[in-house]
Formats: sequence, structure tokens, C-alpha cells
Amino acid sequence: MSFLYIVGRKKYNAMEKSKEQCRFPIDFVYLWVDGNDPVWREKKERYSGAGKEKGATAEARFRDNDELKYSLRSVEKFAPWANRIFIVTDKQIPSWLKTEGKVCIIDHSQIFPADALPTFNSQAIESVLYRIPGLSEHFILGNDDTMLAAPVTPDDFFTQDGQPIVRLYGTALNKKKALRSTLYKRTVLKMQELIQEKYGTLIKYPPHHNFDAYRKSYVMECREIFKERWDATAYSRFREENDILRCVVGYFMIATGKGIMRKVGRFNRINGVYNRLKAIITGCYANDSRTFPIATGDYSAVMQKYNPLMFCINDDENSTVEDFARMENFLKSMFHEKSSFEK
Repeated sequence: MSFLYIVGRKKYNAMEKSKEQCRFPIDFVYLWVDGNDPVWREKKERYSGAGKEKGATAEARFRDNDELKYSLRSVEKFAPWANRIFIVTDKQIPSWLKTEGKVCIIDHSQIFPADALPTFNSQAIESVLYRIPGLSEHFILGNDDTMLAAPVTPDDFFTQDGQPIVRLYGTALNKKKALRSTLYKRTVLKMQELIQEKYGTLIKYPPHHNFDAYRKSYVMECREIFKERWDATAYSRFREENDILRCVVGYFMIATGKGIMRKVGRFNRINGVYNRLKAIITGCYANDSRTFPIATGDYSAVMQKYNPLMFCINDDENSTVEDFARMENFLKSMFHEKSSFEK
């Protein structure tokens, strides 16, 4: 553990503090798909029509590299206070997963209108997560490639009175560049404009790509405000221009005072001018989350430099066999002990 992590944030044992910190139950929710499943692939091909933006049907969106296994290991290791863990799938279950105890598989048919299925759109899936049976008021949403890297407590995601902490990147989204960029960035821009039009508040910062904190009642309140567009998203089988993104809930919570904005940057967990100066000189930081491409040569160097609470290794269409092998070796070395969620 680096010196900066210790001075910028009190050392603690997550297991010891789990009971005293949990003032309310907090669930974890994941979206998961095995894009290599021949039955699922045949179904996807049947619905993949012409005219879809390339990014909406890209293989990288559906590829399973066993990241979920390591993410669950990270949650058990660093967030033992997690209440229940819901894994949302399309009639699939990871072969290594024990579906008992904390873990519960939620099929799309349990939360979608029947005529909206099948879907291949994570944005559509996120729009109906509030329908998960038994989902707690407070929950944390992640993708299967998001990991915890250090001990966390509920205070890292919710305030003392239960309000979500909304993490956004510290650099504002450039409107002109976003309009010429990917479907995702264009949609983020539209979410910012929706909130500005409704509340007169422009929140220019894009969402960080990692675990996000929510309250179910706030999600449902936001849905009622943008109901027509929200409900239409559930019927969008692949990503579309007019989809609702989950970041709109974060922007809504900030604009209405229901959530606390926290900008993600390299100094997130470094206290005091002296320690910040030391970080600049040594090039060793301590931020909340870090996302880096799978093609990055040395994952350990990135982790040592930024010392994040959570991280994500981003797969893309140009990923190679060597990239996947390097990622697997890194995750195995970081989370080498099997979790109680595995067979």
C-alpha cells in the first residue's frame, strides 16, 4: 500500500467496519451477457438489421472474458457489507457461479414488458432495473468489467443520511467534439441538455465508467419526469440516438439536491497541499476510479500510479488475444482467491 493512500485516507479493515457502517441495506446490481453463447448469438443475428450504428452491435459490447468472476471476488474482498447481489441476464448463468446465498439471477423476462424482448441494449436494461423484485432502496450498479481495488465502506457511495454520491469525470464534455464523436458521447450530451431544460442547471461533466450509487425511489421519480422517452428506451433493442442513459439519474440527483457530485481526479483521496505537492513530484496519486484500455502495456504501473478505489479495463473491437491473456493474468494475480460465489 502506497504512502499517499495512507496519508490521504485513513487505513481501515473493511470487514471490521462493515457492520457499523451499514445503516441501511445496499445491494449490488450487475448486467451480464455471454456473447459467445450460440443460442444467444443466433438470436442477436436475427434482430441485427441494417442501419444500426456500428458501435451498437459491436462484439466488444457482448464479449465475456470472465471479468464478472473477478469483480465478484473484489466485492467479497473489499465490500463484505454488500447485501444482495443481483445479476441481470438473458436466460444465461455463468458456468462457475453458485446461485445461492447473496447472489440472485434476474432474467430479462422478470423486469421487461414481454413485447420488448429480446433486447441487446444495456441502456434499455438499465432503464428497467428498478423493477428487480426485492431490490433495496439503496443499490450500487456496475458492469461486469468494473472492479474494486481497495477496501470501501458505504460512505464511499452514500452520505450519512443516505444520499447517493454521484461520480463524474472532472473534465467537462466538449459539446462540439461530442456531437462529432460516438453515439455514447452524443447521448450523454443529450442527458445534460434534458436536465438543463428541466431544471436550468447545466452539469457539463460526463459520468465516470465504474460503480454508481442510486436510490430506487429517485430512479422512479426521474422516470416519471421523462416517462415517455424513458419507457421508449425499454423497447430499443439496440442502442439508439434517443435512448435514456443512466447518467440522467445522476444529473437529476445533483440538480435536485438529492445527490452529491464528486469529480473524479487524481487527487480525490489526497488531503492537504503538502501531500498534493508530493503526489505531483513523485507521480503517485490516489483517485476514486480509473478506466484504461485493455491494450495498456502495464496494468500494474497504472494501478501504482493512480492507486484507485475502483478500476475498469476497457475491451474494444481492436483487442487481441495477447490483450485478453495479459488482462486475465493481471486479474488472477490481483484476485487469486476464489469467492464464496464460485462453485
